[in-house]
Amino acid sequence: MLLTKLFGKAKNYTSDILDSKSKQQRLDTCKSCSKYRKDFAFLLIFKKKNITREEFLDYLVANKLPKKIGRIGLCHALNTKGGVHSEFTIMREAPDSFYLVSAGANQRLDHDWIQKWMPNDGTVQFENLTNSMGVLVVSGPKARELMTRVSSDDFSGENFKWLSAKNVNVGNAPVNAMRVNFVGELGWELHHPIEYQNHIFDKLMEAGKDLGLKPYGIRAMNSLRLEKSYKLVGTELSIEYSPYESGLDRFIHPNKGNFIGLEALNKWREKGFSNQLVTLEVHNIDDADVLGNNPIYDNGKVIGRATGGDFGFRLGKSIALGMVKPEIATPGQKLKIDILGKMYDCTILEESPYDPENNLLRA
Repeated sequence: MLLTKLFGKAKNYTSDILDSKSKQQRLDTCKSCSKYRKDFAFLLIFKKKNITREEFLDYLVANKLPKKIGRIGLCHALNTKGGVHSEFTIMREAPDSFYLVSAGANQRLDHDWIQKWMPNDGTVQFENLTNSMGVLVVSGPKARELMTRVSSDDFSGENFKWLSAKNVNVGNAPVNAMRVNFVGELGWELHHPIEYQNHIFDKLMEAGKDLGLKPYGIRAMNSLRLEKSYKLVGTELSIEYSPYESGLDRFIHPNKGNFIGLEALNKWREKGFSNQLVTLEVHNIDDADVLGNNPIYDNGKVIGRATGGDFGFRLGKSIALGMVKPEIATPGQKLKIDILGKMYDCTILEESPYDPENNLLRA
């Protein structure tokens, strides 16, 4: 994990984070990485096997729910004013049961929001699994090879498609493997009863020795997600911004039927938006990268702020995400950004500068 001196880069920055160039090459030369992730997981079970009972969950989020058992969707709950309140990974595990995952840091917020809107007639059950379930994530070009070494199940692309989940074994442990991740590589989230975590971790590390398998931490994940323009709740996603300002257009379905915040969102859209999320390359960095809340300038005038940033080792560039005025949000636009009191040139990039077609995720 990176150690810093004040807010600048440590002298050993390039050897600490991602193991610097060697870590980037591990990803590029088809070797895997694994990480721990503490998420907030819970079940929503519809007691009566009546399809209308899932109307509650459909009303809670702005995206369409996954229809087939084992399919996964990324869904956002808006607040009553149309801002982004929560983000959930939702998997349909049975005709009348959904498995939801959100960030562990937002457990109380999300728990409270769901129960606030749940019907109180007993037709929906809520089960908090945070303390009983763990998640390990295997990601990288050799992730499939690693999984076939530790499991007797079929992880081929034909059998195990992107955005799907299956119950599998890893060693002697039962696992719900979900083919999603937050770093933009081929990989699986391995959801499991917490008592099996050490067993699964040991199996993975033993089987992946010759693949260069190593754990990585939250700072490495932050660097990787920025290269994909992936968004975080509380930074790029917020009640302060509409989902359209945050670039969530494909996850919002205003014509699916009513959902929380829809009326306010439509009024907001008619009025017009004040911000647009963009991905930036920051040029000629000589010390610190963007951290967040850095002012962004055009011709000496503040036109936005950064929401987050880091060095992207796969791209070899300093990357930032930020909110700017919509009329400025054009790829190729030259701007300036303040980092610790020093101005740097930056350029707006197309979204997801690393693997924009998601070929690696779908491999």
